[in-house]
Amino acid sequence: MTDSEKRYFSDMYEKHAKSVYGVCLMYLKNKDDAEEAVSEAFIRLMETRPSLEDDVHAKSYLMKAAVNVCKNSLKSSWRRHVVHDEDVLIYMTTPEEESIMTEVLALPTKYRVIIYLHYYVGYTTKEIADITGLTQSAVLSRLSRGRGKLKDILIKGGFNYA
Repeated sequence: MTDSEKRYFSDMYEKHAKSVYGVCLMYLKNKDDAEEAVSEAFIRLMETRPSLEDDVHAKSYLMKAAVNVCKNSLKSSWRRHVVHDEDVLIYMTTPEEESIMTEVLALPTKYRVIIYLHYYVGYTTKEIADITGLTQSAVLSRLSRGRGKLKDILIKGGFNYA
């Protein structure tokens, strides 16, 4: 590997590792597993060396790779079914973020990941569809249903954000 390639991959890691880590946490809900998935996503980037037009495409590639790694990890027979929500909550910076994230984590994975990608990472529904392999209408549907479920959870929990 050349010095310029090393710098490129190092720059990609610095720019995108936090976002990739966040989506891995949403899927796996375990710090150690998420860190491993992030490493695997970046290894895939280094191994395949895709020709990416710009930084946005690189981030999208890494997110897709991370989603696939996480889905494969969840399918694996050795995966433990122990969930560590506190690993995800450490990632939040304010008590309000932690409180809302606790409720987001209560959602099923199919809603939790879409809500995270949209509200925490800032992807559009089209970008989420590209990353997850869903149709844009499926993403819109999951986003709407997820928001509704989150609203119900927040209202029952005494939060009145509506």
